[in-house]
Amino acid sequence: MSRRTGMRIASILVLIASWWVAAWFTPPEVLPGPFVIGKTMVRILLEAGPEGNSAYFHIGITLLRILVTFGAAMLAGVGLGLAMGLYKTVEYSLLSIIPLLLTMPTILMVFLAVVWFGFSEVGSMVAVVAVVTPFVTVNVAEGTKAMDKSLVDMAKSFKANKKMLLRSVYIPQLMPYLMSAFRYAFGMTWKIVALAETFGLKFGIGYMFFFWFEQFDMEQVLAWILLFVILMLIIEYGVIARFERQAFAWRKSFSMAG
Repeated sequence: MSRRTGMRIASILVLIASWWVAAWFTPPEVLPGPFVIGKTMVRILLEAGPEGNSAYFHIGITLLRILVTFGAAMLAGVGLGLAMGLYKTVEYSLLSIIPLLLTMPTILMVFLAVVWFGFSEVGSMVAVVAVVTPFVTVNVAEGTKAMDKSLVDMAKSFKANKKMLLRSVYIPQLMPYLMSAFRYAFGMTWKIVALAETFGLKFGIGYMFFFWFEQFDMEQVLAWILLFVILMLIIEYGVIARFERQAFAWRKSFSMAG
C-alpha cells in the first residue's frame, strides 16, 4: 500500500470516528450514527422506495441529467474559449458578459432558471450551462492564448487544415487547461443538478433528499446524501482520474527518457 493510499484511508477512518463520537452526544433523529446510516444505505439499494421506484432508477435519472448538462456546458465552454483565444472580436464581445456570469451566485442562477422555465429539465440545463460555461470558457481562452504560436505557424506552413490543427496542435497544448476545466465543470454540474432536483424536479437523488426531509427522516436523508457523494467519488477517481493519467502518460515517459 502506498503512503498516499494509506493517508486517504486514515483520513476516512478519522472522519467516521468523529461522526460516531458526534452522534453519541446527539439525538438519533438529528444525527444518526455511521453504522445506522450504513444499514439504511444497504436497505435503500435492496428495497423499492417511495412510489415503487428503486434507488437505481433515481441514480440513473440523476446521472443522465449530469451527463447531458455537463456535456452541453463543456461543448459551449470549449467552443467559446477557443473563439475568444483565437479571435479578438469574440474576446472583446464577451469581456463584459463572462465576468458577470462568473460572479452570479449559483443558487440565484438556479432560482432564476426555475422562475423562467419552471420545474423542468430545461431549467436545470440552463442553470448548469449558465454557471459552468463561463469558467470553462475562461480556462480554454487562457490556454489558447498561451499556446506555442510557432507550432501553429509550422502546421499551417505544411498546409494543415482546421480539423488537423484542432486535433493535432490545439487540443494537445490545451489538455492541462481542459482537464482543469473538466474537473471543475463536473464538480459544479452534479451539485447544481442535485440542487435543482431538490427544488422540484421529479425523480432523482436530489428529489429523494427532499422527499425524506419532508418526512423528517434523517436516516434516509443522510443515507441518500452519502450514496450520492460515494457515487460522485467513484466517477471522479475511477473514471476522470484514470482518463487524466492516460491523457498525460506521455509526461512520465518523457521524463524517464530524459
